[in-house]
Amino acid sequence: MLVCSTSLESLAWQRQHAPKRETVKHDAPPLPIGKDFHVFFSCHSNAADSNWVKVVTRELEQKGYKCCTFHKDYDVGKSFSDNLKMVLEKSMRVVCVLSSAYIKEEWSQLEMEIISNGEMNKIVFIPVLIEPCDIPPFLKYYKYINALNSKESWWNNFLYEVRRDVPTMKSKKKYHVFFAHARADTKWVADVVSHLETPQEGLACCYPGRDFRTGISMKDIENAMKRSLTTVLVLSPSFLSFEWKKYYEGRLRSNRTLPVIVSDSVANLPISLDDMICIDARCSGDWLSVLSQAIKQHGELKSDFQITM
Repeated sequence: MLVCSTSLESLAWQRQHAPKRETVKHDAPPLPIGKDFHVFFSCHSNAADSNWVKVVTRELEQKGYKCCTFHKDYDVGKSFSDNLKMVLEKSMRVVCVLSSAYIKEEWSQLEMEIISNGEMNKIVFIPVLIEPCDIPPFLKYYKYINALNSKESWWNNFLYEVRRDVPTMKSKKKYHVFFAHARADTKWVADVVSHLETPQEGLACCYPGRDFRTGISMKDIENAMKRSLTTVLVLSPSFLSFEWKKYYEGRLRSNRTLPVIVSDSVANLPISLDDMICIDARCSGDWLSVLSQAIKQHGELKSDFQITM
């Protein structure tokens, strides 16, 4: 017999023991050393654009984010160029608020300043389209947030871009990843690196086929591995036959090494790699995302995104 109860005690018990809904946390992460702002908003000073920024920054600041706007944080004792350089250096993200007015006036100054200082590859841009307009050629390579529709349709994506991890570089390191590969696999490595070095991924890569100007030497390889957080081994027959024993065997630190199998002809791995988890790039799955995540974890393959042989 089904018994229904409507007593206050029963309802209270049901609320207490009901499964809790999962919520996505968007609280601001701590700022790294040398950074004062999570986000710098580059926008036009007209009323429409400024009001949009005020609404967004108010919500972000309620979540603990430190926001910077040129018109609020401008240091009158410094030049435009010095002010811009300062906020770019002190901010983790740059949100470009794209409108017709911004494109005509503000963007050209920002772009010239960044290019003249050679900073283009160091900045994490988040373009946000707030009205129909022509996107600057450089920003067309970036994923942008379309804020033309209701806030519900874009806000969570915007928060994700603001919050998501930016790969950090430890002291005395120059690269996030060094690719150890055979000459025959240079094209494969180049294609992978072209993805990892996009602004969305933000990884600094090194590989002999591009970055070793005088050919491969033991000294070059040792220096590259020392200056890299992670070493990716591109496992192919050519690499295992010619490169492995000559340059890499016995010189790797397993906690910072990611083996990637790229050929069906790879049958047996070297004994020193037997206990390591390999990313299988022969499959049609999303192995490239797995590789990117593992690199950002400094070479550690987490159990929730492993791909094994």
